[in-house]
Amino acid sequence: MVIGGMALLLIALQPVKKICAYKDQKHLGWGQLYHLVLLFLGGYAMFGYYLISNETTYIEFVVAMIFLGGGWFVSMVSHLSLSSIYRFNEIAKIERHRALHDPLTTLANRTLFYERIDHALALAKREKKEIALMIIDLNEFKEVNDTLGHQAGDKLLLQASQRLQGLLRESDTLARFGGDEFAIILPQTSKSQAHGLAERLTNAIHESFIIENRSLTISMSVGIAMYPHHGCDSSTLIKCADIAMYRAKRYQKAFLLFKDEMHDVLDQNLDLDLVTTASAQQRQTASNERGLLN
Repeated sequence: MVIGGMALLLIALQPVKKICAYKDQKHLGWGQLYHLVLLFLGGYAMFGYYLISNETTYIEFVVAMIFLGGGWFVSMVSHLSLSSIYRFNEIAKIERHRALHDPLTTLANRTLFYERIDHALALAKREKKEIALMIIDLNEFKEVNDTLGHQAGDKLLLQASQRLQGLLRESDTLARFGGDEFAIILPQTSKSQAHGLAERLTNAIHESFIIENRSLTISMSVGIAMYPHHGCDSSTLIKCADIAMYRAKRYQKAFLLFKDEMHDVLDQNLDLDLVTTASAQQRQTASNERGLLN
């Protein structure tokens, strides 16, 4: 029984040692347990030698049973603790993945996108490299949703995201911003390389999609902003790429690189849209009033 208890203590040493080495755990308590187990092993060995050298009494037999139970208890606790740590960390990884990824496409979401772009900008500043940032909008997605339903729209988004991802490098990040809008971070990418990729992406999306036994053709609008030419922080680059995408969509271009004059043109267009909308609302209000008077 003493030998069995020693064997169980030896078995317990391995998980305790793994827990001590686990980076997310507090090492002090488990380190003390590890050394206590070694001390117990010495005590078990001395008691075992005593039993071999002398005639065993009833009390010594009971003590040997207690030693066996102690070894079993320490072994069970150490293995269960290690298993729990693995399980909790696995759950934490799953929850982190859910918090940082889009549930439909499994692409990065806005939170992870901002983490990645901040990291890419810090690296680019240190190495003096260029970064391209793209904002993408699928143009006919709303019509697909309205005509075929949200399930068909989800399938279209999933297939479109897979096509986009298939043309990117491992170092690039494709994110879904929500709805039919995507964003891409392209580290160490020049303007000409960004143009070439934008053309390949738009051509890939323009190829027909098979959704619920129907062939669908859509297009997309892409806005491109470059670090450090258009901005040195994530917010500025995203804003510039978004403006370029808005211009591309407005003038039915596949993709456009941001230019400084787009700021003024965008403001003028927005003012014009506001005036047009206000005039339309005034005409509708006047028409309603005439109807009530009649």
